[in-house]
Amino acid sequence: AIENQIRSFGQTPTQLLAEPHPPRSSMMHLSPMMFSTNQDDVCMIMKFLSNSPVVHVAANTHPAVPLPAVLTISSNHNFAINKWNSNYQPQSNTSSFSSDKQDPNNQPQLPLAMDQLLVLHTGLFRRTLGDNFDQRLQVTQSSFVTTADNRFIFACGFWDKSFRLFYSDSAKILQVIFGHFDVVTTVGRSECNVNQDCYIATGSKDCTVMIWMFNSKHQAIMGDNGSTESPTPRATLTGHLSEVTCVSLLAELGLVISGSKDGPCLVHTLNGDLLRSLDPPKVCSTPRLITISREAYILVNFDSGNICSFSINGKLLRYLDHKDNINSMILNRDGQYIMLGGDGGIVEVWRSHDFTLLYSYPTCDSSIRSLALTHDQKFLIAGLATGCLIVFNIDFNKWHHEYQDRYT
Repeated sequence: AIENQIRSFGQTPTQLLAEPHPPRSSMMHLSPMMFSTNQDDVCMIMKFLSNSPVVHVAANTHPAVPLPAVLTISSNHNFAINKWNSNYQPQSNTSSFSSDKQDPNNQPQLPLAMDQLLVLHTGLFRRTLGDNFDQRLQVTQSSFVTTADNRFIFACGFWDKSFRLFYSDSAKILQVIFGHFDVVTTVGRSECNVNQDCYIATGSKDCTVMIWMFNSKHQAIMGDNGSTESPTPRATLTGHLSEVTCVSLLAELGLVISGSKDGPCLVHTLNGDLLRSLDPPKVCSTPRLITISREAYILVNFDSGNICSFSINGKLLRYLDHKDNINSMILNRDGQYIMLGGDGGIVEVWRSHDFTLLYSYPTCDSSIRSLALTHDQKFLIAGLATGCLIVFNIDFNKWHHEYQDRYT
């Protein structure tokens, strides 16, 4: 059934633009490429029965993780821990020789297995984050954070002005953290390795950003006072004059970047010192998404669809007037490529340093609400508004080599 879904998903751009086969006499010139694999864009489509938009995807698929999985959270605050197949190999769409016998009983190998609690409809209470959320807030990808080992989920947007830590296996609330004076609107975490401590940043309608420390040994937020019962933030970042809409932090550089409604993006240190403001073009209003590369380039997406690239010193490097309403924006590991997904239902790959569009995946039947890359950077996973999860093949090397050949 999944194979039929993939076939019906549509032809890839490569297939649509394929030239007619050359004459038989010229085939020998192509002989080195005759048996090269040509992967399909889509290698799997998974559909959740709830039909609720998949607003958060975390692809923690590293082999060192006890349970490599893709954790998804829907807008109805239900989540799923979908097991990742580390042995999966992408299938090529090249036709095989007639001597290769196909076993009709052999099931196709898939990269992802749906959470068994959802498949069997048992223990569904172990896959919900509750109903204490403020219904006025839109649920987005930045409403949640998962730790690198898939064991813990941070969620914000609760009416009691808290953010909460959940144990993913049982959905048990491990901690309710108070600190802000209004509803917490966004949460982010620093890059961290498996089973290590990490920084958590929260932004609120009270115009502040707070920095917290998650202690993996105690499995809790450890306050600056050393307490897990009533933890205090490590730092409180001020400077915004309206509610904080997005936040991103990178502990390696000691930086926190946050944006506010109809306001600027501010750059702070993890200790709370305000460094500078990022000033976009006048057509940009409210920042919605922020991401930082390890080389300290800052990408900001605004509610008008515009995307700006800033240096760490606050200089505007590039400006892109994107026509789509972007819901998710991620960078690959080395920061050279941006993946964008929005209401248009198209996942795009852009080169980050000059905003060159490199590739567009086949149009999906609904808007893209979330994106994530697997640890090996070979698969791009998209969450859709129809409750679908799509696994795309992605190969950054082909664009890298095209760039090298053309400009070096």
